[in-house]
Amino acid sequence: MKNKKLNISDINIFKKKTFITKTPKETRELGKKFAAFLKKGDIVLLRGDLGAGKTTFVQGIMQAFRSRVFVNSSSFSIINEYDVNNGIKLFHIDLYRLQSLNSVFDIGIEEYIYSNNISCIEWPDRLACIQNDCQWSIEIENIGLVKNIRISKK
Repeated sequence: MKNKKLNISDINIFKKKTFITKTPKETRELGKKFAAFLKKGDIVLLRGDLGAGKTTFVQGIMQAFRSRVFVNSSSFSIINEYDVNNGIKLFHIDLYRLQSLNSVFDIGIEEYIYSNNISCIEWPDRLACIQNDCQWSIEIENIGLVKNIRISKK
């Protein structure tokens, strides 16, 4: 993971672009390329229908960190924690199974999100109060076997 400062030209690589992937491998490869832009404290919000490829994208991020751990969907455990680089952790958070905002805070999720690590959050709309200057938004849309993926920096 590079700790370089982002400048506007770096961020614009994603501006008004839709990336098209046709296989899970291509989705993971895009996740790997995206990981080069991540730094401590970043929050990545992943949106898309069930089975859209959100977890596959996170698998690519983890591959970029040379992790040998296989990233599973965190739907049942809600939060999976991975060591990625020099004491930095990646939290893969899946809020799909949580129904109420209260249950999100009951598990202390804000301690993960604001821990100055990297948080990848699936179904972030269940946690509307995320405020951070370092947010990324990944939107994955299934169109048949093709995925349209939009990446933006907030």
